[in-house]
Amino acid sequence: MRRLARVPDSPLRLPLVGQWAMVRLEGDAVPGDDADWIALPGPMTVAAGLQRAGLWHLASSTRDFDQEGWCFRCCFDAPAGTGLGQPLCLGLDGLATVASVSLNGEVLLHSQNMFRQHELLLPQGVKPNGNELLIRCEPLAPLLAQRRGRPRWRTPMVPQQQLRWVRTTLLGRTPGWSPNAPAIGPWRDVWCEPLAPRRLTHLSWQAEVVDGQGRLRVALASQAPEALRAAAISLVCGEQRVQAALLPGDEGRWQAEVVVPEPALWWPHTHGRPALYEVSLHWPGDEAAQHLGRVGFRTVTLDTAQQGFGLQINGVPVFARGAVWTPPDALSLHAPGEQYHDLLKPLCAAGLNMLRVAGPMVYECPAFFDACDALGVMVWQDLMFANMDYPGEDAAFLAEVEAEVTQQAQQWQARPSVVVVCGNSEVEQQAAMWGAPREAWESALFHQHVPALLAQVLPGVAYWPSSAHGGALPFQPSVGTCSYYGVGAYKRPLEDAASSRVRFATEALAFANIPGDDTLATLRELSQGQAARVHGPLWKQGAPRDLGAGWDFDDVRDHYVETLYGVRADHLRAYDPARHLMLGRAAVAETMAAAFARWRSAGSACRGALVFTLRDLRPGAGWGVLDDVGRPKSALHGLASAWQARSLLLTDDGLNGVTLQLVNDPAEAVTGEVELKLFRDGQVVVAEGRAPVTVAGHSVTAVPAQALLEGFLDINWAYRFGPPVANVLWAGWRNQQGELLSERLMFLPTVAGLQGQELGLSAQAQTQADGSRRVTLSTQRAARGVHFEAEGWVADHEWFDLAPAASRTVVLRPSGAKVRAFRGLVQAINGLAPAVISGGA
Repeated sequence: MRRLARVPDSPLRLPLVGQWAMVRLEGDAVPGDDADWIALPGPMTVAAGLQRAGLWHLASSTRDFDQEGWCFRCCFDAPAGTGLGQPLCLGLDGLATVASVSLNGEVLLHSQNMFRQHELLLPQGVKPNGNELLIRCEPLAPLLAQRRGRPRWRTPMVPQQQLRWVRTTLLGRTPGWSPNAPAIGPWRDVWCEPLAPRRLTHLSWQAEVVDGQGRLRVALASQAPEALRAAAISLVCGEQRVQAALLPGDEGRWQAEVVVPEPALWWPHTHGRPALYEVSLHWPGDEAAQHLGRVGFRTVTLDTAQQGFGLQINGVPVFARGAVWTPPDALSLHAPGEQYHDLLKPLCAAGLNMLRVAGPMVYECPAFFDACDALGVMVWQDLMFANMDYPGEDAAFLAEVEAEVTQQAQQWQARPSVVVVCGNSEVEQQAAMWGAPREAWESALFHQHVPALLAQVLPGVAYWPSSAHGGALPFQPSVGTCSYYGVGAYKRPLEDAASSRVRFATEALAFANIPGDDTLATLRELSQGQAARVHGPLWKQGAPRDLGAGWDFDDVRDHYVETLYGVRADHLRAYDPARHLMLGRAAVAETMAAAFARWRSAGSACRGALVFTLRDLRPGAGWGVLDDVGRPKSALHGLASAWQARSLLLTDDGLNGVTLQLVNDPAEAVTGEVELKLFRDGQVVVAEGRAPVTVAGHSVTAVPAQALLEGFLDINWAYRFGPPVANVLWAGWRNQQGELLSERLMFLPTVAGLQGQELGLSAQAQTQADGSRRVTLSTQRAARGVHFEAEGWVADHEWFDLAPAASRTVVLRPSGAKVRAFRGLVQAINGLAPAVISGGA
């Protein structure tokens, strides 16, 4: 018996509770009680179990897990309330990777696909006491050593090319960018459930909008075929409630079509309200209803006109911005279900509206999609294929892939957040970059088999064959989708974000993003007191790099430090490491914000960009805009300043001067005014102006800065007839009530590079009832890259610019369970010295 679709959790479904343990296999023998079993609190991967037991640590691992076999054991009693011989279902939601399962000595399952879920029918149930579940995971190395056909190209990202035959994650098997901890063992839930008559064995549904009506088509099956007779399906959203009766259908299933007149539509949160309908199953005379889940009504249109790529949600073009999702924990590969909403909510506040689950990772759990549905976050969902030449022509491999994709796609049905399913990550790009003939770039697997399958199972969701696709080369930025690293790995100037004419970047802007002081303290502990500097071996071990490259992403970040601030990064690294870290953090924040300002500007052909990646997989300066425990880095703060639904952005357009880009994602128009001030020496106003403006909903309005001033001023020092007229530009956008919707500073080109000044920066803290500290900042001169140094505390906003004679309030909260005494500094990168935060002790 296998799970066919997203069957809702039953109140009777329980985690398999018992005495869990694991032991390394020695040969083919079944380990006995005298083996060195390692106690576990529940099912988990080998790496997670070893680190929890203090027998291994992620930061210093060199072991080859794929050479090792492991056995997991759970000794348990029958679930409470089940009678002798009562049929049960045993569920295993993920086994990595070559695994066999036995219960009380009887082999029940063999699996070689990490991404398949299994439901095992136990007609006679289990013994009242003393049951033993064994999960035996064989080493992967012998399977990889089998002689098979050679790939048509090799990818440098993965040392073991034969992984293309095995349905397992590349995480932990990609030196240079993921830690050496591949998943082995039960990496998802193990559960059991009594087989009650009303237990659903199948649920498939499709939500669509047709002629202004919402239509939900549902097909159900239960443990007892007649248990659904006379039942009805209801949908509820606010005061709106509709219902339809179940009718007999094909293959022993019951069907219903629920029609919702004028449905509340689901929108990305940046553009509207993500409306959801609660779906329940009712029986006459029975007050108890079975909750089936939530669905949303929305349309998705893929716009590929003029060789571009863009998404329209409910007929409205949407600029997608966000990041490539990384599992919340590098070892367990998931988080407790109740945590996903809390993980995503701050990202929504930062303006993120899309996450990409990429092919080198893992499929996410239902709780992730529940959170995305509820919060209005779009999901670009790759299938778990990346970079390699997969053997789609092999019949057995193809059958396994079809079963995997069908099972996963059925779980995404009617989820409004899932807007794109993509065949793979960078397969076409790798083939083209590494010399495969042009006819080998595209395969029937991703251009024929998979899309045909998804068209049946997942209609209403856009399909795209590869994350980088279109153009004379698959990675051409100006056509289709691409992995954009012009600004970033290829060290192109900031203007390249515009001149490359990026249409949609499925990943972009990778830097070695320096984490905060708390993570640096963790690195110091791991290095036995050594300073965590970027030239140290521990730091470099964790620095992301392309395998075999003579540079890493620390070097990329340092390049932009030199470009932006006119300093020698190597000198700072050697002689002023604290300033080196500070400018490194500032550089990525400014660079990412500047790129998105260009991509979101009026006239831009870009319709979306996703940063690589969301979260670090280990402590250090990884690609993540969050560190390994989820604390924001400077990069996220910079992105948040350019991601808001209503944003004033500034672009330097060369001889066209500086342009104010007024972005209004929501449907409601904004009428108000824009204002502009130019400052010399960071505080003296040399020119100012204002003008009324109305920005329509779902639009961008460009206002030339020169239009707000009388006469010609070389604001961005493009003509250079004389010295710069100003060194700081401030712009603000207000509504009719005078409320400041958005503001932006631009530090203009000058003859000199970044120079320190006495800014008159001050900070006063007040303790709040919840223990947080409310810090009020003020400055006399324009302050660039304002940030905090307060170990043990995290600011809700930092790495922002503060206008002359302006003030701003920021909240700092404890970063961990142990609250440290509050003390800290506030600093700007153009200031001479930090200022002590007074009060709040």
